Amino acid sequence: MAVKKQPDPQSGTLHECANDWFRQFLKHLEIFLVETGQGLSSDSDTADYSLAAMQAVKLTLLDSGHNHEQILALFGRVAFEDADISKTPEWTTEKNRRRFELIDGDIQGTLSQNEQLELAGLTQLMRQHVDSEANMPVAGARKLHRYLTGLDSESTDSEP
Repeated sequence: MAVKKQPDPQSGTLHECANDWFRQFLKHLEIFLVETGQGLSSDSDTADYSLAAMQAVKLTLLDSGHNHEQILALFGRVAFEDADISKTPEWTTEKNRRRFELIDGDIQGTLSQNEQLELAGLTQLMRQHVDSEANMPVAGARKLHRYLTGLDSESTDSEP
């Protein structure tokens, strides 16, 4: 594994709340890394180390107040992150169809762990899409604004 240069802590600042949360998270993560690492054997490989690290992250998130569903949604979101995705999530008919397939499988109890993670990621992406400004009914809001503004000017015109 290549060693990367550590970032200069003075190069950027964090908000106090974020700084406190990250520091607390790292303290707990270190404890859980030791705990999960103790279960590794001398012939463990990189995949075993990665799994132990992810288990430690999960334990730390649980310890910080997240529940299993929230953690799955976070992991799904991270799994779907892509440097080329714009700030406005792209939601397609194909993604919607796949999400419904996965929901059906979830209802039937036939989803694999990978499919559960995929469903969590797609659900998070769908929620981002629905909540994005691109989906706000701006045209309808403008029409309503013009209508209400017109009513206001009519009522002032008819007053003596």
